[in-house]
Amino acid sequence: MAHSSRFNRELFVYGWPVAVTFLLGMLFTVYLTHRIDEAEERLAQSRFAQLAQHRIQLVDAVLFRQLQDVDALRRFLTQEPALDRHRFQNLIRAPERVKMAVAWVENVPRSQLDDFLNRMRREYGPSYRLQPPLATFKSALSPGLRLYPVTYLHASPEHMDLTGVDLGHLPGRRMAFDRALASGQTVLLPLEPDPTATEPATRLLLIAPVFRYGTGLDVTERHFGNLRGFVYFQLDLGSLIQSVAIWPEGRLETPVDQDHGIQMIVAELPGEASPPRRLYTPPGFQQLPALNYSLELTLADRLFRITVYPEHPERWHDRSAAMMMFSSGTLAATLLAGYLALLLFQRRRAERGVFHRTRELQEANAYRASLLASAVDVAVIATDQNGMITLFSTGAEHLLGYAPEDVVGHKTPMDLHHPDDLRRWQHRLANQLGHPVTRQEVYAAAIEAGLQRSQHWVYLHRNGELRQVQLTLSTILDDKGRGLGYLSIGVDMTDYIGAVQALQRSDHLLRDLSAEVPGVIFQFLLRADETSCFPFISDGVEKIFEVTADEAKNSVRALFFRLHPDDKEQVYNDIRQSQESLTPWVSEFRVQLPEQGIRWLRGDSRPQRLDDGATVWNGYIADITTIKDLEFKLREQATIDPLTNTFNRRHLSAQWPQAMARFRRTGIPLSMIMLDIDHFKRINDRYGHDAGDEVLVRLSRLLTDEVRSTDTVYRMGGEEFLVVCEDTQLGGANTLAKSLWEKVRNSPMPFVDQITASFGVTEAKPGETMDTAFKRLDDLLYRAKRGGRDRVVSSQHAAKLVTRDNPQR
Repeated sequence: MAHSSRFNRELFVYGWPVAVTFLLGMLFTVYLTHRIDEAEERLAQSRFAQLAQHRIQLVDAVLFRQLQDVDALRRFLTQEPALDRHRFQNLIRAPERVKMAVAWVENVPRSQLDDFLNRMRREYGPSYRLQPPLATFKSALSPGLRLYPVTYLHASPEHMDLTGVDLGHLPGRRMAFDRALASGQTVLLPLEPDPTATEPATRLLLIAPVFRYGTGLDVTERHFGNLRGFVYFQLDLGSLIQSVAIWPEGRLETPVDQDHGIQMIVAELPGEASPPRRLYTPPGFQQLPALNYSLELTLADRLFRITVYPEHPERWHDRSAAMMMFSSGTLAATLLAGYLALLLFQRRRAERGVFHRTRELQEANAYRASLLASAVDVAVIATDQNGMITLFSTGAEHLLGYAPEDVVGHKTPMDLHHPDDLRRWQHRLANQLGHPVTRQEVYAAAIEAGLQRSQHWVYLHRNGELRQVQLTLSTILDDKGRGLGYLSIGVDMTDYIGAVQALQRSDHLLRDLSAEVPGVIFQFLLRADETSCFPFISDGVEKIFEVTADEAKNSVRALFFRLHPDDKEQVYNDIRQSQESLTPWVSEFRVQLPEQGIRWLRGDSRPQRLDDGATVWNGYIADITTIKDLEFKLREQATIDPLTNTFNRRHLSAQWPQAMARFRRTGIPLSMIMLDIDHFKRINDRYGHDAGDEVLVRLSRLLTDEVRSTDTVYRMGGEEFLVVCEDTQLGGANTLAKSLWEKVRNSPMPFVDQITASFGVTEAKPGETMDTAFKRLDDLLYRAKRGGRDRVVSSQHAAKLVTRDNPQR
């Protein structure tokens, strides 16, 4: 019976290496099987990538061809002054199986609306009329100075008839028209799916501006006066994707193989600060499989990403080689484990002697432990060369709650430390020694750094309590000076923790006293390792930042997240400068709050450097929104003309040094146009000052609408206006002045059939003062008045006057 029991024990002791060998063999087999499976998966990915790239190239080819068609149509319309409905239809070439619509959207000033309607009724019949889009739920046309009606339309397949619809009602279309006008190039506008359609689909809208023949490339010549209209090309993205996915070669009789069918997802990439926006998702799409391929394409002025994935991913991956590898590996692991079993059982007698020697060593260790049993107030822990605990005194049992049999030979001292404290020591020692410190090297690194005596460490009691310990470390050496392990002697610091808790109670008292103070009283700590926290922050933070004090103390990001995006960099730079120079931190900034919206705050604090290299600020933050609002209102009242809502001379005086600095930096000149209404006193005398004010308001609106967004309109006083054209040479400003001169003559005014104006145009010289430039402008304007008014005089051709029929007024 005893022999059978011993045999069972030996079978258990010597059997586990065999089991481990078999297990390792199986793990290696599984690893090789997994690698083979990965190789097959990569092969499938490569095959699929080739197919997907081909399909994406087809989509790119169709889109590129449509861009060429749009550009060709735009060039034709630029050189062709007359266009009728029949000729427009013959110019359109529609692709098969792709829903699309091409339209000619004409730029119609409201002053020319009657001529446009008469021309359209001759082509479409007397019932033709302009109407707003149905989506706007309006009954009147756009109130702007110009209209954008759909003049001619070609749709394939047939869409809702949009002929005569004024697209000026749609803000998105107007913004796209402005972008195309400013750039002079084709722009793209993705349209959201129409929920009222029977088959909702995302549409792509290409808008190409068409200018009058002979319009130059200068930016000043791209304005509404030279704009004829827009080529309006609308493409159904869903039908395009489906045509490429189902018939990749473009023939109805060769659809794609159903076992290797693909689907496509199209997303727009707005920019780095914005996430991708999906424009097209196949019907029934739920989740993108691991097997997919993406490629970015540029269309007009937008960037897109097309992602292709298979309808049946499992049919692309063949796992036959992986299964064969698994079978062969299992057989090899079984044979190797059997051979190891024979070797181990032949050595069992020799290992019995090792067993007896080990028992003798255990008895010696028990005697040594009894010598340390009396030191109940001091924790003594010793390790071997591998870091395993070999000695765990009675004091260590009282300190940490473990019995010696729980830790000796099973744990290392690192298992008894609090993980966060251990990571803190790793980071501190790595910075001091200049090389990374692993978890098991902490004791050795502390001794190397000279921190082996009376250092503060945090242990974790068995019941989860934290124990603050004053620890002393030393190296255990043999008689030849070689290291055998480490010895640690620790003293409990419970009384010290009690003192810290008393300080925390005084902190709560300080919080109660500061609760009634408006604003936020805070203490901000920035450590040497760039981590930060709020050791103290008053409850006023909840009103100022809409963040509780506990949230701010637990995470600095919760409070910094409220900073306005445009002010974050300024606040960070102010803090960094205050830290480096130890000067007061004073900053005014904005925050975005969920309930109160945007508020202005002012912070004021004093920094102090601590012994460990950290910096602490004690200060105060107050809400100054009311003061800022008053400041902005006063600034606006000082620089805005109240009648025309344009800038005044005071604003120009403030902006002139910046404009001159830009001139010197870029070398691109600055030009100015000054105009004065002819015989304005007659208007006031005949129709009254109210009519005169209305003339000034309408003229300011006309100037603002006709100039570029980078140009600035000023009312210099009375009936005198100024247009400052940045980055514009004299020739471009002179062209713009001629256009404005003609617009003024043809613009209706209240109680006045027609008004005229005299213009002076000049180019600023590098470094000259505003008064000098204005003196030259006044001379040019005086020449225009003296020459008979209603004309444009520039400094380049001061002797040549531009008039219409040379009227004398």
